[in-house]
Amino acid sequence: MWKYKCKTQFLILVAAFCVGVLLMAFTFSNSAITSAGIVPPEVLSFMKSNIVLTYAMGGLVVAGIVNAVLISQMLIPISAWAPYLIFMLLFMMPDTMLMISTFLVIPMMIVTLYGWLSLRSSTLSSLRARKISNDEEIVRIYQIHHQLLPEYKELAIKCRKQIDRISLIYALGIVAIFCIMFFINNIWILVLALLFYMMAFNALLRYRAQCFIPITKLLYENCDPQACFSAIVYYSTKRNKIKLTQKSLLAQCLIYMDDPELAQDILITYPRKDAASTLTYWSLMGYIDYMLKDEAALIRCKEEASKVRMNFGPTGVMIRSEEIASIENKIRLMNGDFNECKKYYLASLKHSPFPFQQVDASYYIALISFVQEDYNIAKMYFEKVVQLGNTMYFVKKAESYLTKINNLNLDVE
Repeated sequence: MWKYKCKTQFLILVAAFCVGVLLMAFTFSNSAITSAGIVPPEVLSFMKSNIVLTYAMGGLVVAGIVNAVLISQMLIPISAWAPYLIFMLLFMMPDTMLMISTFLVIPMMIVTLYGWLSLRSSTLSSLRARKISNDEEIVRIYQIHHQLLPEYKELAIKCRKQIDRISLIYALGIVAIFCIMFFINNIWILVLALLFYMMAFNALLRYRAQCFIPITKLLYENCDPQACFSAIVYYSTKRNKIKLTQKSLLAQCLIYMDDPELAQDILITYPRKDAASTLTYWSLMGYIDYMLKDEAALIRCKEEASKVRMNFGPTGVMIRSEEIASIENKIRLMNGDFNECKKYYLASLKHSPFPFQQVDASYYIALISFVQEDYNIAKMYFEKVVQLGNTMYFVKKAESYLTKINNLNLDVE
């Protein structure tokens, strides 16, 4: 799980190091700063005679400050209070904490570089095994069986512009932090600025997620996986190059278009950066393995999902339990334990907040009822699937079963 964050962390540390070097170079090129008496003459003389070492130390100091933020973010899965504890220690003993953080920059860069490269190697191996070269190849395969709907391109572009603006605000926040570092020689103000930046960053992330809701609604509320997939593809296309995002949602769309193999291909590069994304991955893989009738893989999904620990208190425990229960139900369904499965889907239907979940549950209730020759119930729920399902593949199957029921010449009114 940690490897999925390594690329970003490594690049951030490298960028911070470069910024530190540039700041130090600017400092030495400014005679007003060097002659201001801030640095003792003997220290200044040593720094000038060892200019490469001085620049490197400047880079390490800035990278060390950034490293403190990265370490605090890494500790969030362990405890939500960990970042606040780190910043409290920065207040209490700033010199010591910054020294430790700076000392850990090089080990952190080595570890993140290793994690990035090893993950990249394993991902490329998996893609080669599936004969997929890049995201454009996935879209090409998709278009063999389905259509991209151009009417959703405008919606996708609008969402992307909103998210790009938020990303720009985030970048400006980073610039502001470095300006504070350069122009204000006060460690307390710097620590407060970093704390404020982390809080603002979390708020921006929430707002950024909200900007994508119109696309998510295409599946969750409109029950239109084809429209949702098309919108994400257009959203992910820049300068005629496709770099797919929102891969868990893409996989859901493909599941509800009855294309589990392509959904499986999408998830090869799905970033499992935290407990929530890891749980989502195994939940989706469980559904895919059920559709592919791979019971051994389905059991493995349950085992892996059981290992995930959600650090969101009772809410996290509930989410994890629900996902594991969903996978267990797929195992029971595969083994023909229809009574328990039907109870699960009836309970799920009662508590499903989104129409696409209601369609999913209704279809399996109807299917189990059909197998049990309870045609009245089967017809009722198949009709609900047809009514709500829009372009989900359940609709065609439900219509087929309704035709069979009607051809039985039974009293199912």
